[in-house]
Amino acid sequence: MDSPISQLAAKRPRSDSAANESLPSPEYIRSAPWFEDGNVILEVERVRFKVYMGILAANSVIFRDMFAVARADKGDDVEGCPVVHLEDNPKQLAYVLDALHDSRKWIEDNDEGKPMPLTILAAFLRIGRKYEIDHIRKKAIQRLAVAFPTELGKCRDTFRQGYAKSISLRHTAGDLLLLINIIRENELLVHLPMAFLKCITRDLKDPKDPAHMSLFFPSLGIQQPILAYKDIELCVKASRTILRLQITDLFSWTQTFYVHGCGSNVCAERRRQLALPLFNPNPNAEHLFYTFNNWNSSWSTRFCQECDTYNRKKFAEAQQKLFDMLPSMFQLPEWDDLRAKWSS
Repeated sequence: MDSPISQLAAKRPRSDSAANESLPSPEYIRSAPWFEDGNVILEVERVRFKVYMGILAANSVIFRDMFAVARADKGDDVEGCPVVHLEDNPKQLAYVLDALHDSRKWIEDNDEGKPMPLTILAAFLRIGRKYEIDHIRKKAIQRLAVAFPTELGKCRDTFRQGYAKSISLRHTAGDLLLLINIIRENELLVHLPMAFLKCITRDLKDPKDPAHMSLFFPSLGIQQPILAYKDIELCVKASRTILRLQITDLFSWTQTFYVHGCGSNVCAERRRQLALPLFNPNPNAEHLFYTFNNWNSSWSTRFCQECDTYNRKKFAEAQQKLFDMLPSMFQLPEWDDLRAKWSS
């Protein structure tokens, strides 16, 4: 069907020049990066970027092929440059163009100690994947690997240090939940188990705690939760499973009455005293915090050497078991499959 403008033009014929004078000229926004000596203009949602064709072509075979088509078509030029129309988020495209034209922005090694904002991480993943800019996408994946590791030893470090040094997340805005969706969208499922576990620990915190974040945190402007209902259900079920396994496995040693070779008559009572707060009927985030955290050295001071050795062994074995089970709690493949197929 013809547009209203074309219908009006058919009823009231006029010269092309008269028609052009009567219609408002489209307005475009010049956005950084904009180089006066650039040789190609990228346009997305009426936002334009003037950049260097050679830089983009060298980093992306997709851009290289698009530029070849643009030169062959010889369409309208702007400031002597071909215009290439894209269908992307302008802000995300700007982040990637900035990084490609200025290696000091998130590309050089000296930026690895600086937390990457979620908006930039999402842009590097999405734009990097779409245009096959592998090193840009890899930078974002490296941040995810640090924040949500896939090895037990590194998971312990993350529980102790947090992920703030790798990715900057605003919990008051539900960024961690948004990140779950971004990970799914980019099929980087290997990082979901630990990301889900972080969501659960935030949800179980006291609502008055600034670090609290409900699994039902709503999307901006609407009442729909950020997290898919299926993922919320998975988190709820997983939290119950983990809390149960903490009693039956992780802290099973606190329920042991006697350890062979124990040279103290108070170890059994001290195990019982230690178990009381751990098996509180009202679970909170502190319970889950122990799941993959390091052994608490203060526990060792309560027991004889034989009991301490036994307790540590049971704790380590249970941690490994919990870690191995973690992906299945969220209906994901085993760790080896995740690493092989869903990590890049």
